[in-house]
Amino acid sequence: MNSEADLLNSLDDAQGRNPIEFPFGFYIEDNQRDTNGGSFFWYMTKNELQHAIRNDLIDALTDGQSSDIQYVKDEIAELFESSEDDDLINHLNVILAELELHLQFLGSFEELCKGKDEWAKFFRESYREECMEDIEGMPTKKLQSPIKYNEQEDFAEFVAEYMV
Repeated sequence: MNSEADLLNSLDDAQGRNPIEFPFGFYIEDNQRDTNGGSFFWYMTKNELQHAIRNDLIDALTDGQSSDIQYVKDEIAELFESSEDDDLINHLNVILAELELHLQFLGSFEELCKGKDEWAKFFRESYREECMEDIEGMPTKKLQSPIKYNEQEDFAEFVAEYMV
């Protein structure tokens, strides 16, 4: 088992990565009253992303001390294997709620750019509100529309730097 410092460094390395180069990621929020923030974490492959959630995140946040930790890891691994993508976040959030965490996004950068789920649309709207000029009067549907190819580099930079 890696030390807590190694685990946190592993998570720190994934934070702020360019999602064009590391196309699989998740956005997780900390619902603890004293911190209450969120961030993206990006990985090269879907397997690396799943490993990070199942192992690094759980070990770093729980100090890996409890005998229940392996049960939680096994339960998360089973969810990755058995859940449909639409239900996966909801099922994972049931488990993560006990750690006062909440997943908002889990998937590829392409899904963040083009996805039809409400959070992806909300996030694209946030990007455009912060980075575009002359959005006054622009309809919400346009603000939430998919990221075009020529916007992807700027959007990726926004995503990499985004932390609450």
